[in-house]
Parts: sequence; structure tokens; C-alpha cells
Amino acid sequence: MTLINAIPLKELTIYELSLALLLSIALTGTCLLLLLVPRLPERLVRPRTRRGRSALEARFVFVGEELVEAPEGWRDLLRQQGEASDWQCFREVLSTRFQGVPPAVTQISGPPMRLAAASTTDPALLHLRRRRDQLTVTLTETRPAGLTDRYAALHARQAQGVLEDRLEHLPIPVWTMGNGGVVTSGNAAFRSIGDRFAASDEAVAPLLRSDDQSEGRPGFTYRALLPAMDRQAETWVDVSARRAGGAWDCAALDVSDLVKAELAQRNFVQTLTKTFAQLSTGLAIFDRDRQLILFNPALLDLTQLSPEFLASRPALSHFFDHLRDRQIMPEPKDYTSWREQLNALVSAAADGRYQETWSLASGATYRVTGRPHPNGAVAFLFEDITDHIAMTRRFRQQLSLSQSVLDAFTDAIAIFDRDGVMSHCNQTYRELFHADIPDQEAADLQELTAREAHESWTRQALSPLGLDEVLAQLVSTRPGREATRHVLQLHRMGEVTCSVLPLIGGARMVTFGGQRASLPIPLETRPRLPRHRIASSG
Repeated sequence: MTLINAIPLKELTIYELSLALLLSIALTGTCLLLLLVPRLPERLVRPRTRRGRSALEARFVFVGEELVEAPEGWRDLLRQQGEASDWQCFREVLSTRFQGVPPAVTQISGPPMRLAAASTTDPALLHLRRRRDQLTVTLTETRPAGLTDRYAALHARQAQGVLEDRLEHLPIPVWTMGNGGVVTSGNAAFRSIGDRFAASDEAVAPLLRSDDQSEGRPGFTYRALLPAMDRQAETWVDVSARRAGGAWDCAALDVSDLVKAELAQRNFVQTLTKTFAQLSTGLAIFDRDRQLILFNPALLDLTQLSPEFLASRPALSHFFDHLRDRQIMPEPKDYTSWREQLNALVSAAADGRYQETWSLASGATYRVTGRPHPNGAVAFLFEDITDHIAMTRRFRQQLSLSQSVLDAFTDAIAIFDRDGVMSHCNQTYRELFHADIPDQEAADLQELTAREAHESWTRQALSPLGLDEVLAQLVSTRPGREATRHVLQLHRMGEVTCSVLPLIGGARMVTFGGQRASLPIPLETRPRLPRHRIASSG
């Protein structure tokens, strides 16, 4: 102000007045700044020293993927990540806090890269800048660690200790192995099998295969056999491996009992397969979705279906459609209701109620049976009973012929087996002793015992003389080998001759005829006739 007052204002130019005003403002600002400097925070007024930067920043320098400069303690932290490159280990450490860190140093180019922390409450920043082969990474903490952060870190360390203790005492082997095959850590359960694990190529090799690593899969599971060692039997384990940076985090589960069960099941299936292959009965098993899952060679012979068709696992409806097309099942009368009939067939088979006899156009006869199986499956059995049906028919014809021969005799004839039960009688016998029985019930006579027959004889006899002797012969456990004859008095026939003739197998034949009827020839004195065998088909 003294300088300005000494010079008359009218002698000053506008330029000189402006310059004087600027000098006055500058001096005033300088004075104020000197007064405020002691009151400013130290971190704002002092230049950033190397010590100040280490408290709020961490600087890392890489040449290629090799770490050449890092704060104290960081190298030990990176060594715990496995045998991968320095950059891969560094990236693994930061991946939990920062997302988007490039997998390789060569992928970083152009202007500096700036990454914020993944958590919105974390103000940390990561700066990446590459110059030729050198990459500089700066981790910046925008705020110093306070009391809350220290307690949070302490709590995190305690929680980690609890987890490590639990992992150590897990009964399941858990370990970490590098790509080179070196186990870097493992819990107590793994250490108990460590020697056996190292001796098993099946356990180590899958983690070292280049194809597994080149595919970049995050993890996979495989089965391995640990050899017997130190009185420990060989053990099958399922190993679950998960990629963790440059290493594998693994866990093994003992599945020895499961392997034994699977082996027993395979052996059982092979035994069943061999048994099914030798069966003459065709077998077709459909699962709960009604797809063919099992068949045997006999099914090919009986159904004339091609192996290619059966191997394609056809649906049940297609299977029976092909049988119908090849006339291997009875032709349905109404094609519109064919599906309804097929659904009814499947329902009956699922309940175990389906059994039918198919008479085919070729003259063959099949018995088809449906049976339920576990888990909703259903099985069909195809049996060729053509020979059985033909034999049954011939047998019935022979029985009819034998009955006709017996009915042709005028004498009443009854045949008893060795147990004293009537097996045959002719029409004359029925008319003489059982005339009151209707024809439809005449078959029941073949179930009469000798004592019941004796009662019917007694009712028709004027005197029981001789009948007791006949009964004694029929119920005797030591039948005679000679024919016997007794004279009886009957109401309808008068005096008749009752003859008892021993037959083969302990059977006996009783005849009631006229007085003049000659006795049957004894078994020993009868001439032997040539025995003709009745040929049977098949």
C-alpha cells in the first residue's frame, strides 16, 4: 500500500495498475498458505515416500511371467499356490478379490488397465501397465486398515483355522497335487495312504495327462486302484479332481464295496445271459418305458425276427406289430381295436395275469406268458408247445380208444390201481352198479376206492358171500399173481362170475360176467405179444 500511495494514481497506466493488483493477490495467498500448512494432514503435504507407498500400495514387476520385484512376504505367499508360473500363482491369489485379470501376460497390451475390486464395499484398485517385456502391477488401497479391518482379518484367520482343522480330521483323503505330480499338501487321511497313492499309476497318471490339461476342464472324476501295502488290502477309490490354478485339489472316496458289488452283478448277469442263451423258451424283457432291453437267441428262432431289429431296442407296440405282420401271433379280427387289445395285453402282463395259447397259421402252437419285473419292467415268455399239444391230443385219442375197447365188452369191467383206486370202468359196469349216476358225472367213478366200490357191489348182491374176498385182494399190499374167481348172486344178473386178474404195476382188473364166461388167462401163462411202441412226434 505504501508503494501505491507514493505514486500518484493519475500517473499510472492501466497495465501498471493490473500488475500491481496481481502482485497483491499473490502475496496475500502465499501468506494464507503459510498459515494453513501446519494444519493439513501429513499424507497430503509430504511427498509420497517409498515407505508411505508400501503402506497403501504394493508394486509388482514381471518380466514375462517371472516375478522380479515384489513387496516383502509376497513371494512366500505365491509359493503356496503350487508349481505354476509366478504370474499364474499371482493371478490365483488376486482372483478372489479382482475379476478380469488376464490369464497370460501376453494378453496385456495397449493403454494401462485399471480393475476395481469385485465387492462394492472394497475400494481397492489394481493397475496393470506393460512396457515391452516388463509388466508393472500396482495394488492400491485407497484407505488405510482401521480397527474394523484388523478385527475382520483376525476373524477370517480364525475361521480359516477352523476349516483347516476340520479338513485335517476328515475321514476322506484330501490333497493338492501340482501338474508335475508333487503333492504339496494333504490331510491326515491322505497321509495314511500316501505311499500307496504314490505307488499307483492309476491314481497319479490321470492328473498328469496332457490331454486332460489341454482340454481346460475345471475338473473330472476317475476310478483308481491303490495297491496292497503294510497289511492293507488293495482299495478302489473314486478320485474327484478340481483344477486350482496350477494345481489339482483332489478327494478320494473308498468304493471297494461298490466295485465288489458291481463285479458280482456283472458275473450274475453273465451267468443269466449264458443261461438265457441255452433256454428253449424265448425271452423278451421291456423296461418301464416299454423298450426292449433283453432278449435271448431262442426268441429269434420262435419269432423269426431279425437280430438287427431286436438290437435296435424296439418299442413294445412295434415288437408285437412285427409279430402280427409275420403271422407269429393270431390275426386280430378287428384292426381298429388292435391297439386297445395290445394295451390290455400289457396291463395284464404287468399284473402277472397274462397267459394265452396262440394257434398259428403254420400249425405251431405257442404259450405266451407275461410277468411283471422290478422297476416297472415286464417280461414275455414264448414257449413252443406244438409237440406237447400233439402228444396230449394223441394221449387223449388213446384214452378214448381204450375206453371204447372196454365199452365194447359185454362183461362189467373195473380196473383198480395199486393203491386200490378205480382208474377205469366200462359202460356195462356203470349200468350195472351206478345206473343212477348221470353221464356227466360218470367220470367221478374213476376216483372211487375199492371199499366204496365194494359197498355198491353189496347193494346189488343177494348175498355178500365172495365179495369180502374180492375186497381183500384189492386192498392187499401183496397182491397175488394168479387170477381168482368167485360166484356171486346179483339182483339184475342172477348168478355171475366175478374174476380178479392182476395186471402190471400192481393194478388189478375186476370183471363181472356170465356163469359160462371163461376165466381170464393168468399173467404167467398168457402168451407174450410183441409190444409196439407208439411213435411220438418231436
